Amino acid sequence: MQHTFQLNASNLTLGFIYMIKNLFGDKEIRIVVEDIHPADLSRAELYKSTLELIDLFKDAKIDPDINISDIANEVNL
Repeated sequence: MQHTFQLNASNLTLGFIYMIKNLFGDKEIRIVVEDIHPADLSRAELYKSTLELIDLFKDAKIDPDINISDIANEVNL
């Protein structure tokens, strides 16, 4: 089971911890905390960086026999 919560750190309460305990019972869990940064790039900057990436990989050759779904499934085992 997986749940994602996004909230301001100032809104954390003991009630939130108790809710997590009720959701998962006596199971082992992993808690990951990360900052959420607002988009720092404008659309124009993002577009420019995308064009740079496209140019960087313009000569890349991809084997048409590669099944990307199989690779993704292996990674998600």
